[in-house]
Amino acid sequence: MRFEELSTPAQVARMRRTAFAALADYPLEVARLRLLNHGFNTTFRVDTTDGRRFALRINVNSRRTPQNLAAEVAWLTALAADTDLWVPAPQPTRSGSMTTAVFSPDLGRSLPAVLFSWLPGSNVGDDATVEQMQAVGRATAVLHQHAERWTLPAGAALPAIDSVLMDMPYRLGDDHPLLTDAAHAVLDEAFTRIQVHYDALLAGARRQPLHADLHFWNVNWFRGRLIVFDFDDSGVGVPAQDLAISAYYLRDNAAQEAALLHGYQQVRPLPSFTSEQYEAIVASRNLVLLNDVVTTTNAEFLAMLPRYVPNSITKLRAYLDTGVFRHEVPGLIPAD
Repeated sequence: MRFEELSTPAQVARMRRTAFAALADYPLEVARLRLLNHGFNTTFRVDTTDGRRFALRINVNSRRTPQNLAAEVAWLTALAADTDLWVPAPQPTRSGSMTTAVFSPDLGRSLPAVLFSWLPGSNVGDDATVEQMQAVGRATAVLHQHAERWTLPAGAALPAIDSVLMDMPYRLGDDHPLLTDAAHAVLDEAFTRIQVHYDALLAGARRQPLHADLHFWNVNWFRGRLIVFDFDDSGVGVPAQDLAISAYYLRDNAAQEAALLHGYQQVRPLPSFTSEQYEAIVASRNLVLLNDVVTTTNAEFLAMLPRYVPNSITKLRAYLDTGVFRHEVPGLIPAD
């Protein structure tokens, strides 16, 4: 049975074996391994026999190259040293490398893995307060300030985020069983319109590293402090993109979105963008996620495809008709 045909518990069990193989490269003894997240990637909490805790991320569905991973861990190391942001610190292997890789017989390929310092607290979540969203905005501004003056080390590279699908190949072909001719017409129109706004936003602009995935589940809250993690989607673009990507997850909650932008302005002025450009990048996040989820190996994501795909088309159609992207629009298929 192929990996993508396994149940979620069976997939996690296979990833546990992979995790133990990866951890053999680190100078520690594992006392306990517990699942934290099984999504596009799989992350485990690692408790050692001497009482330390870490988080091991295995890049199961990630599109990161070795150069991308090198850039990610280098930026995290620099952020921890140069700013007051609370971010995960990559841990060295026995050989001193900040990343490792282990072959997965289930997937038939080598999976990169990174061991990070443990982060306390819990996800901010859907019910984020105004205080928490302002903190996310401030953290985003600090990331942008740092990225403006930081230089990628030799041998490291981040992908350009200058098109609708960021750096991903197009996976929404005519042969997908959940995409009708009408759905493809919506996708084609959305891609064309959004790319026009991308091109206008990026024309002549200075590019810099971005987190590119700052949402509720990539930030923790602990004793009044924000913790930012999961830089797996980081790339090179312009600051407005980070804000609009975050806004995608805040849509239909105007207070949260306003708090995000207000928090950013507490540190630095908002980047330059038009409302049309901003809405286009918000909408493009739906295309990115749709394009990613149709080829995922994750059992839970596969199960939600029959509802997620048509609902995404409905949301994108509404965006094309109104110029504003929303999650709550007429015609959605409700959850069971």
